[in-house]
Amino acid sequence: MNSSEEQSTFPTTLQAAGYTVLYAITILVALTGNILLIFIIKRKPETRSLTGFLFVNMAVADLLVTLVAMPVSVAWLYTGGKWLPGILGQATCTPVYFSYYVTLAASILSLAFMSVDRFLAVVFPLRRFPTFRRAKVLTVVIWLSSMIFSIPIAVVWRAIDFGPWGTYCTPVFKNLGELGMPLFYTYLFLIMYLIPLLVISSLYALVGHALWRRHVPGQLSTGTEKRNEKTTRKVVRMLVVITAVFAFCWLPTQCYHFVLAFYPDVHNNISPVVMFLCFWSGHANSAVNPWLYMMLSQKFRKALCDVVHRRDSRYGSRAQSTKMYTTMTETKSVRRQHANHEQANLIVDKETTV
Repeated sequence: MNSSEEQSTFPTTLQAAGYTVLYAITILVALTGNILLIFIIKRKPETRSLTGFLFVNMAVADLLVTLVAMPVSVAWLYTGGKWLPGILGQATCTPVYFSYYVTLAASILSLAFMSVDRFLAVVFPLRRFPTFRRAKVLTVVIWLSSMIFSIPIAVVWRAIDFGPWGTYCTPVFKNLGELGMPLFYTYLFLIMYLIPLLVISSLYALVGHALWRRHVPGQLSTGTEKRNEKTTRKVVRMLVVITAVFAFCWLPTQCYHFVLAFYPDVHNNISPVVMFLCFWSGHANSAVNPWLYMMLSQKFRKALCDVVHRRDSRYGSRAQSTKMYTTMTETKSVRRQHANHEQANLIVDKETTV
């Protein structure tokens, strides 16, 4: 590792300052959105659906990305990738990158389970699937599976002391054999991107087909069925948009890893600007996710307005009940007055007749 190689992979001072501002905005938006999402689901009972709890999983994963991965990326701008020396570096290198990929796996698995939930709800509307729809069970499954899928990261990432050039936290691909680098990035692409997205896309295609068959032109349906189908379509549309944004944000990172693994000559000619923008794009998804969910979900939009205006849904329900009671009382009073008036008119008519 010489100075020319270091300069070719390190941005200028102006670029570093620009990326720092970009990451600062991203971190602020991500922290605000994800904490607000968790707060709303905890505070507002009407938002506590299975989809809501799965979004809590994504919010926790996004918070870990915000608090772990983003600061590491900002530090990389100023240190050139140098890590903490000594025992502290050895103790932090593997856990940091392991947790980073665990959060990525947890996000994509949460989206996958959302698609499974919508598929079961639409294709098998009369079956409950109580075991699958236990939020606590799914949470354990998602995070445990994410840790298992991320074991290769724990095997590869190590803090290496390069003597006078310092300590670097870097992947040691020889731990995976001769085809270590291509094998590693192919595994990440398949397990944490392509296969889950194919499963999600297939399930939503089946959901769309089922909804289309259920809504045959000319077929009569009740008002309740129409409302339920309309709500289902909105939820599916929201989840498809969020999944598409996830795929779009993480595509540049996956493409960069592909070039790094299979076309090293091309990678050596790539500007550092491209590399940092690719990784920022994936990190930015952690800032976009919560706001997308809160804007696309009608329940969350209402809950967000209640939080902003400091309205409690429980008090809102009481106020609504009080208003309904007052309206009913006033209606009864008007009816009673009308009946008394008619009775008085009848008495007057009888006296006039006599």
